[in-house]
Amino acid sequence: MTIKLIDRVCLTVLLASIGTFAAAQKAEATLSAISEPNAAPEAQYKSCPEGYYSGPRPGRVRYTKDEYIWVVTPEFAAAYCMPPEFVDKSLKGAEAIAYKPMYEGYENCGFGGQKEVCSRAMSHGFEIYYKSSLKLPSVSDTKYSHSAPRMLSDSLGLFTSHLPKTAKERDAWVAERPGIQRKFPGWGLVGVKGSKPLWPIVALYQIQYAEEILPGYNYISLEGSTGHFSNARMQKLGLTEFVIRMRKPNDGMRDDQELDLRTDYGHVIHLPSGLIDKVKQVDKAGRAAFDQLLNKALPQQRR
Repeated sequence: MTIKLIDRVCLTVLLASIGTFAAAQKAEATLSAISEPNAAPEAQYKSCPEGYYSGPRPGRVRYTKDEYIWVVTPEFAAAYCMPPEFVDKSLKGAEAIAYKPMYEGYENCGFGGQKEVCSRAMSHGFEIYYKSSLKLPSVSDTKYSHSAPRMLSDSLGLFTSHLPKTAKERDAWVAERPGIQRKFPGWGLVGVKGSKPLWPIVALYQIQYAEEILPGYNYISLEGSTGHFSNARMQKLGLTEFVIRMRKPNDGMRDDQELDLRTDYGHVIHLPSGLIDKVKQVDKAGRAAFDQLLNKALPQQRR
């Protein structure tokens, strides 16, 4: 194994453990030069005082693999040394959004009465960073929430619980566990024209929430099912603008078409068109996967 393939941390610990700390420091410096040969751009990427984006960049050899599609404001990009291609000035209502398709938990099998016909749910995943100074209308005082263990790939996903049974029991159960309390009212992805909501695309469910996850920024992740952009009635509207909206507490769950973006929601995030293009691609793939499942599960009916 060549020295450039040896992990610097392991080598440092090894040398320090045999009493050669000075040698370890020298080896660390050597490995830095080998694995990060372009010191000038690397230093620039790490120059932000609060932290920096660790994904792939020109001149960087070692990085964190990034599976997200990003859109960020110029201010957020400057604060965390993010690539300029992530910046989109048309993002309004949030400072950064990281998007990717999410695969929930386990595969479920037995569709159509056929043992080996299986499916695993795919969802839209939006991870949103916004300024902690922005006080959104909330339904609880929790500072942290992880409310959807069903979406985790752990052994808990192999159990189906019948408790609590009623809404009252559920509310009481949640009240004793602040970490799973919802923070905000209902979220959703909506197609709009100007200030008028015209078509609700999909409900978005709050998965995680954390205050000050980065200095000066709160975080919330939302997920919603795929396959809804293909609705023929919606396509006839020719919508090109889309928002993520949050309802006001106790708004009576009025239809979106009855509301005004400027006054009738708790918060609105205007999504850049480039991001929506990627969301539509994922949505189309999710719809195709669902159609494929139906073809396997119900071959006679689908002919």
